[in-house]
Amino acid sequence: MALLNWEDNRPEPDEYGDFYEGYVNLVDEPNVIQSLIQQGQKVYALIQQLTGDEANHRYADDKWSVKEIIGHLVDTERIMAYRALCISRGEQTALPGYDHESYVERANFDKRSLQSLSIEYDALRNANISMFNSFSKEQMLQKGTANGVSVSVRAIAFIIAGHEKHHLNILGDKYGITIVKNGND
Repeated sequence: MALLNWEDNRPEPDEYGDFYEGYVNLVDEPNVIQSLIQQGQKVYALIQQLTGDEANHRYADDKWSVKEIIGHLVDTERIMAYRALCISRGEQTALPGYDHESYVERANFDKRSLQSLSIEYDALRNANISMFNSFSKEQMLQKGTANGVSVSVRAIAFIIAGHEKHHLNILGDKYGITIVKNGND
């Protein structure tokens, strides 16, 4: 099996639902794996720099705290990675969507330490990078149904990266959280 060359290998619009287009379009790095690696480094550094007050900050009473956003990133990436694994293995059963508001509400992210969120985020991101790198070209192009729409494994990698970038933008714009840049930026 030939592994997919990630360099400038964007998914076609028929590989994901309209809802995900905004996320896919946020990925400007031609290699999505490099984007996931760089984002992972930024988010890990961001979590390490947060104070307790910053981590619990909400820009409005009805908005998520910074910890809840980090937890939401973890939950969403875990669900998307599960979808990618299932679809890559030829799963024919339609995979369900999920209610992100309910997940955050029930997760108690605000009661967790930043260290525990950081460890979980880092372990999950590294595992998912390994998983995506393990897929053959055929597996990456495999399509299945998740959340009522057809999606490819390749598109899921872009959705994960774009979803995270969307929330990093919100942290900067709405929460005033400065994203730490590593030496490669």
